[in-house]
Amino acid sequence: MQIPAQRVDSQPIKTGLVLGGGGARGCYEIGAWQAFHECGVHFDCVAGTSIGALVGAIYVQHTLKPLVDFVYTMSPAMIAEGMPEMPDSLRDIRSHREELIRFFQKYIRQGTDISPLKDAIHRMFDWTLFSESTVDFACMTINVTKMQGEAFFKKDMTEENAESVILASASCFPAFPMLKMGNDYYIDGGMEDNLPIGLAQEMGAQKIVAIDVHGPGREKPLPSDGSVVYMQPVIDLNNFLDFREDSCVRSLHLGYLETMKRYDRFCGYVFTFTQPSWPRLYMISQYVAMHLDRYGITPDNALAARCFHMTLGYDPAPLNNRYMDNYAGGRLIEALALAVGVEPVQLMSLEYFLTSLKDRTDRIPPLKQPGKIRQSLSLLQSSSHDQIISFLHAALVHHGGRLPMVLEPLRKLFETEYILACTWYCLKDYLK
Repeated sequence: MQIPAQRVDSQPIKTGLVLGGGGARGCYEIGAWQAFHECGVHFDCVAGTSIGALVGAIYVQHTLKPLVDFVYTMSPAMIAEGMPEMPDSLRDIRSHREELIRFFQKYIRQGTDISPLKDAIHRMFDWTLFSESTVDFACMTINVTKMQGEAFFKKDMTEENAESVILASASCFPAFPMLKMGNDYYIDGGMEDNLPIGLAQEMGAQKIVAIDVHGPGREKPLPSDGSVVYMQPVIDLNNFLDFREDSCVRSLHLGYLETMKRYDRFCGYVFTFTQPSWPRLYMISQYVAMHLDRYGITPDNALAARCFHMTLGYDPAPLNNRYMDNYAGGRLIEALALAVGVEPVQLMSLEYFLTSLKDRTDRIPPLKQPGKIRQSLSLLQSSSHDQIISFLHAALVHHGGRLPMVLEPLRKLFETEYILACTWYCLKDYLK
């Protein structure tokens, strides 16, 4: 994916970056910026909402390091005074139950004190760098006093109000308080336009990259003229209020890895491989895809989506680059790796991936192969996905690549696990 360097009427095409709102998920946008920098991709203007406005304002300055350092030292207390951890996991929420209760009781009485976020913006924002930069800027807010969306453009901002404008766009009401500027009150612009492509167009952008991290808010339809390259996380990000350091660093890594894949610098889909891994990865993918045919399995995107849904619990977003058209078998291998617990959020060589896959499959507790179908069915119904895959793979190994007749009904009952067991068998056959 590249922003073309074409010219229209001898004038260079103006490029725009649009950064959506999404709280802690905005760390993904910082990782994407790292990748843009490495790929030599530059934008003439940037528009954002909420955390996208903050990241966008710092992008105008070309000062990436303070944002990265901010992520690597992140904690809920750096966003709001006394803010507790707010993870997705019900188990983690229960473990922080008392802390959450105290915070919400204080929130009801006094509201949220976001002075830590104000201080962070003040440390990172430099009016001189911002105003003198050739990169244009706009952000979206909602003017509560006038009950309407209100956009702020760089040309309208001053040294006195700039930080307040950025904070206004990021004031995610009611979690964060309204912000007063002049006689009006403002809140997060997400409910007006959480992915403000229109603002980039108003600044003259003809080619736009828009990053949607799926924060709460309203999104307008994408232009249908091909002027916008739409990016979204392939792997789901954590709760938008999860400001724990490990969660924010994970989002940053995902933004970097997935953007590098979109620009063909890395390969893989959910997993990320170094570019030198591609020739052998391509051969393995083609071999597995070809040999799955003997099992009546034709790898395609729909089949891979079923396997990913089983392992992730959702369908990962599409990712387009020059590798994906020749990666049908590779997608199934990645789904197998996820099913057995290989960690995807890292850059790895193919050799490291295969070693990790072998290590994880070797750790799966083996299931005894019963002699009767009813016993096998009862055993598998109480087993995890990785154990079912391992059981079916062992049956394939013991019977020369075929299920014995007595286990043949399991092929339909556990169809997705069977597909991944066959993928495993073909992969091991290749690696011999």
